[in-house]
Amino acid sequence: MRFSSRLLVLTLASAMGCTTDVAPLSPAQREAVAAYLSKEAPSPEHELDVRFGEKVRLLGYDLDAGEWRPGESLRVTWYWQTEEAPGADWKLFTHIVSDDPARTVDQDVNGTLRWLYGPDRWQAGQFVEDTQELHLPEDWEADEATIYVGLWREGERFPIASGPSDGDNRARGPTVKTPADAEYKKQSSLPRLAVVQTRRPPKLDGSLTDLVWSFAHTTAPFVETRSGGVAPVTASAKLLWDKRYLYVGVDVNDALLRASDREHDDHLWKQDCVELMIDPDGGGKNYFEIQVSPRGVVFDTRYDARRVPKPFGHTDWDSKVRAAVSPRGVIDDLEPDAGYTVEIAIPWQAFSSKNRPALPPATGDTWRANLYIMDLTRDRQQAAAWSPVGISDFHVPRRFGILVFEGPPDEMVGQSEPVPMPSNRIKQLQRREDTRDRGVRDPGLKDALIKRRVMNRRHPGEPRALPVDENSQRLESKGAAH
Repeated sequence: MRFSSRLLVLTLASAMGCTTDVAPLSPAQREAVAAYLSKEAPSPEHELDVRFGEKVRLLGYDLDAGEWRPGESLRVTWYWQTEEAPGADWKLFTHIVSDDPARTVDQDVNGTLRWLYGPDRWQAGQFVEDTQELHLPEDWEADEATIYVGLWREGERFPIASGPSDGDNRARGPTVKTPADAEYKKQSSLPRLAVVQTRRPPKLDGSLTDLVWSFAHTTAPFVETRSGGVAPVTASAKLLWDKRYLYVGVDVNDALLRASDREHDDHLWKQDCVELMIDPDGGGKNYFEIQVSPRGVVFDTRYDARRVPKPFGHTDWDSKVRAAVSPRGVIDDLEPDAGYTVEIAIPWQAFSSKNRPALPPATGDTWRANLYIMDLTRDRQQAAAWSPVGISDFHVPRRFGILVFEGPPDEMVGQSEPVPMPSNRIKQLQRREDTRDRGVRDPGLKDALIKRRVMNRRHPGEPRALPVDENSQRLESKGAAH
């Protein structure tokens, strides 16, 4: 819909000569602008018919692509009709908006027409072709982007009388899918954690002192949720797994414990809690959220996709999680506290969905997950995360960290899941073997020997365990001699 006739250039020059409140265009500029103006109605691919008062209509738009990847550009052409000159100082704006209200990208002056021939120059009877090359930032995290346009001047937007809008005088244009490609996912920059298989389930008491936890790898300290910098609250986590459960242990340093909620599925995130989001297949669909407060109260829900359904997912989903918490202080008083430890066991069947059976992972499988800490201080809410998400919304599956499921360590030999041994029996064995090993002078080797004996204690029907290596065999003989 480009026009460059001499007649249109002369008409444009005449119109510009009658306008005294804007700087006149040069002949070259007038010729460039003429290519975007017409006296004939256009036929946009996507019709809108948004009316800005009785002066301007947005007829529709064209798009050059159906998807828009982070770091790339999208060409959009808006078609405007001027029924009456808008008046002085009006300009066009374009907003690229995600589902996070804080994530809005302004592209107001993008396009030749906009900086040469804004609405303050438009004349009655003109059809205006407004072409923009819109750039989507490389750090865009949302799954789609909605484009809004409108007219503005200092302190106000031109009122919209009819047509699709957001209720705030912004005309709603296209919503475009914004899938990230494999390179953009940048999985190498995401935190990874090896999740060790345990030969016996840990005792769930909220302390993480069970010997099986000593085999688990610990995450790096949690970071600030958006920037990845130093977090305002200190925390770290460990994970284990067996054929029945995923075990998660989180230790939080918190100077003021606040957790007044006491009912299942209360909104725990408004005060103190540990929050786990887990995406078994890593596709951003059918992911799960579990929160545990310092009181041991649980909130759990499931999402079909990112924040779908709104507002809080399928809260009727029951994870059947087992949770134990050890607070280091008195909850909800005004005295200083030290923090709390959360220990949870999630049955694998909790992660079932329409398209995925409830099966434990195989060795070598990877899942996606993130862990957060919500902390209510005396005057504000603050947070920390294992993997920073870059925006204020925690629901960013593509920024979840990577869990890599591993088999049991070599030193954890014996039956895969032995019958739980009573805690008093474990202590009795520890005392007896500590006496036997007094001749071992190296504290580290002595601890390893005791740990190995308690962990690999035979259970009914279990074959005798073989020595791990020559060094441990030598230590066992030396300990027995004393």
